[in-house]
This record gives sequence, C-alpha cells and structure tokens, in this order.
Amino acid sequence: MAQTSWPVGEASANPGSIAPFSRKTWLRGLREDAKRRLPMYATDWADGFRSPGKTLGASAFLYFAVLAPAIAFGGAMTAATSGVLGPRDVILSCGLSGMAYATLAGQPMTFVAPTGLTLAFIGALSSWTVKAGVPFLPMYAWCGVWTSCYLAVLASFNASGLIKYCTRFTEDVFNALLAFNFLSEGASPIVRLLRSVGVGAARPGDALLAMNSALATSVACTSLAGAPRTRFFTAKFRTLIADFGPAFVIVAMSALLRTDAMTGLGSLARLELGAPRAKMFSLVDLGSLAVRYRLLAAIPALFLATLFFLDQNITVRTVNSPQNKLAKDSAYHLDLLALATITLGSSLLGLPWMCSATVQSLNHVRAMSNIAAAEETGDVASVVETRLSGFLVHGLVLASLNVAPLLSQVPLAVVWGVFLFLGQKVMSGNQFLGRSKALLLDTKRLDPTDTVERAIVELGRGKVLKFTAVQAGCLATLWLLKLNKATAMVFPSVIGVLLALRAIFIPRFFAARELLQMDTEMDI
Repeated sequence: MAQTSWPVGEASANPGSIAPFSRKTWLRGLREDAKRRLPMYATDWADGFRSPGKTLGASAFLYFAVLAPAIAFGGAMTAATSGVLGPRDVILSCGLSGMAYATLAGQPMTFVAPTGLTLAFIGALSSWTVKAGVPFLPMYAWCGVWTSCYLAVLASFNASGLIKYCTRFTEDVFNALLAFNFLSEGASPIVRLLRSVGVGAARPGDALLAMNSALATSVACTSLAGAPRTRFFTAKFRTLIADFGPAFVIVAMSALLRTDAMTGLGSLARLELGAPRAKMFSLVDLGSLAVRYRLLAAIPALFLATLFFLDQNITVRTVNSPQNKLAKDSAYHLDLLALATITLGSSLLGLPWMCSATVQSLNHVRAMSNIAAAEETGDVASVVETRLSGFLVHGLVLASLNVAPLLSQVPLAVVWGVFLFLGQKVMSGNQFLGRSKALLLDTKRLDPTDTVERAIVELGRGKVLKFTAVQAGCLATLWLLKLNKATAMVFPSVIGVLLALRAIFIPRFFAARELLQMDTEMDI
C-alpha cells in the first residue's frame, strides 16, 4: 500500500511512524504524544479565552447539536435496556465524559457522544443478560472495565499506527453501517407502531400522526441543515440556521404537537427520562457478579474494544484531515488512553459508554474555524484549537438535567425523526453509496469531473460494479451479524477484519491503478 501523507504537525506525530506491538517501542507513542502536547496544554485553554466571541458562539450552537442526539439516543437506550438505562443516564454520561475528554485528551477538537453501534452492542448485551439470568449493570460494568484495559494496552503498544491500513474502502463501509443503523433506529419503531394497528394494539390515528411527525421532523432538519447551499440571506445567517436547525425543529415540533389541532388527531408517547438517580455518582457493585461472569465479560469486551478502537481512530483522523487546517500536533495514542479512562469511569458508575462521534466532532472544528481570510471560497483559514469550547458545551449538556421536565415533553416521534435525519447526514460524502447510485445512471450522462462517476467512465461499469459489490457484501454481512441476537456482540470485531480484507485480498483482484481511482487513501 502507498504511504499516506501526514497533514498535522511534525512527521513524528504520525501514529504509523512507530511500530505497533513491539516491546522496543512500548509506551513510546504515549511518551512522544505527551512530549508534544503538554507544552501546549496551557495555551489549549488560553486560546479559547483569547477568542471569547467564537468560543461562546460555538458553544451555544454546539450545545444543541450535542444535546439533540443525546436525547434521541436516550429514548432508544430505554428500549434497548428495558429501562435500566435511559435519557437521564445518557445526558449525564455525555456531559461528564465530554468534559473529561476535553481535559484529558491530547487533541481536544474531537467530541465523544453516544453512537448507534455502541447502542446496538449495549442492546445485545442486555438481551443476553436477560436470557442468561445475569444482572445487567454488574455485567455491563465488568464488560466496560475489561474494555478500558484493552484500550489502555492498545494505546501503550502504539496500536493506532494500524489505522494507516484503513482506506476509504473500510471507512465508507463503516460509515454506511452507521447511517443504516441511524435509519433503522428511526424507522423500526414507526413500522412496529403501524403493525400494531392491525392487531388492535394501537389506534390508526396515533400511528399515522407518529409517522407523519417523524417524517416532518426529518425533512425539516434536513432542509435547515442545507441552508448554506441556498442563495438566501447572508453566509453567516445561513450557517446560523444550519447550526441551530435540528434543535429548533425539536422545540418547534414538540410545541406544535401539543396544540389542540394536533392532539385531536391522536396521542403520542413522550420521552421518558426515568427517575433521577438516588446518588449521581453511585458505584456499581462489581462484587455482586459471580467470578465466572466477571471473566466471561472479557470476551464481549474484546469486541467492544475493537469497535471503540476503530471508531476513535477513524474519527480522530477525520478531524486531523488537511482541509481542517489544524496547526497543533495530533496525539492518537494519548487520545485513545483518554477514551480508556473515560470508559472505565462510565462503567464503574453504570453510565452509558461514549465514543468519538464524527458528526459532532466535525461540527466542533467547523464552529471554531476562521474563514474570513478566505471568505470567497469558503475555505478554512485557521482553527481556534481549544479545550474550553468542548468543556463548556458538555458542561451545558450536563446542566440540562436541571430542565428535565421540559425534555420529557419531547414526543418520541420527534426523536425518531432526528434519527432519520442523522442517517441521511452520515450518508453524505460516502463514495461507496455514491457509486451504488452512479451505477444506475446512463453512461452518456456521467460527469467525468465527479470523482465517483469518473471511475465508471475510465475503468468501465463492470470493474466498478465488482468493487462496489464487495463493499455491499461486507456491509450486508455486518448488518446481518448485528441483527442476529446470537452474533450481535460479535459484529464489531468483523469491522476489524475489513482492514485485513482490504490490505491482503482486494489488491489480488484489482490493479493498483484501479484502486487509486476507487479507493483513494485517507489522509491520517
């Protein structure tokens, strides 16, 4: 495979510059990350105070951008864990974990948040504990403890260097899985509600109102998020509309659905936050779990650690992309150790696990970017790289628990609509999905200036179809493993197999020139 370029800071900051899993280089990555980033720690905070307008403005809109998915995942978490974990827990964990990550991470521009694949894993673990007659929270905590240990070991042995083998082939399949998971979380409860009408378990009016409310929420969020592409108003105002759009839609739809005109059409279930914790920081009783299950928890933890490792490094690499114009060094190994620490804390407290979230992280980078010097092109000129914005945003998320009665007024249908919107958003820019669509186009109408369509023009439809079919097969395999309760906890490890598939087997069936067209390597 060709060598990937290093976009941020010194070449030594490239995680691939240190041999992973070598006793000679044990802890070297962490030491070098700390050596580069510790001198910048004070300025990481000070830079936020030097740009108070940007920091406060970004924190205000990012608060809603982070809170909206947290609310949505909270509702889904209740269903996935039979009410053991709920919206309060997700919001509490999101706030605490985000503040901790902003403080401990080497490169603080990444945000941690609840993710769809983590939710799927937690749901599978919950189902297994019910079937096995094992208490969920102790098993959950032990699984998290093992996961944090695995992540710490990976960080100490410079495992982030393996991310150089992750090309667009793997990343596009991974992001497509994320997108479909979001769409499934939004569509599945609607389908179940519609089916329940046929057996008399729900009224037709309630089901139709829920479906239309979810679709309206999704369409409204998509429309407002696309404001920057319109020609109305000023560029700054369009950006403002896009930034606050999803949060505004949640508030507006919740208010609209409480009007007499809407309540007359049917009734909607609302978000159940659950009872407040007796103690906010009560520890899970690890000793209540039998020793054999404590050891058994190491197996699913291995799969979860694989998911966290890939999600973390892919997101951090995306944040460090050259077009984001970050000036300070990255710290892949230190970031992974910070995630391990946060995972340990969440597990001991019985709180939902957080992991790096691509959408929220890129929103953070964009919000802290300066584009005045390149206003005509819209390119980023520089970025205010600070820990302060992330700390403030998640502090506000944590403070949202004080307005829990207001959050409980959000209809579940609106939450489902947010999931549908997030699924569409994650799909954007995915070349695998773009090729799947382009293969259906008339050859005479293909655009040779478009990266995806140019590959069909130059390589032929058959070759592109084969490559896309391999990706589709990988995605289908992952999806089936996720849906099957017997393998739902195993599927994260299969994502790691994609790296080996791309590095070893794909080059045997496609020439280097063809891969250069269809699988451009991602800058790390």
